[in-house]
Amino acid sequence: MRPGGFEVKAYRIYIVGTDGRLQLGQAFEAVDDRAAVARAEGAASKGQTAELWEGGRMVGRVGLDGVFRSGAN
Repeated sequence: MRPGGFEVKAYRIYIVGTDGRLQLGQAFEAVDDRAAVARAEGAASKGQTAELWEGGRMVGRVGLDGVFRSGAN
């Protein structure tokens, strides 16, 4: 728990290379998935795909069009 009473989760953003491999992992903390998604959308520029992970759970992907899609099935 962070000062101020907020619990945070650890997330990581990966850029997906043209070969499909994950690159450039950026670790950060956020209070929830919504806040993490906003950060992932900002980190991925149009023309790049990015994956957002929380531990071993893929939260979702930001596609080439810049739109986030949930990783939940």
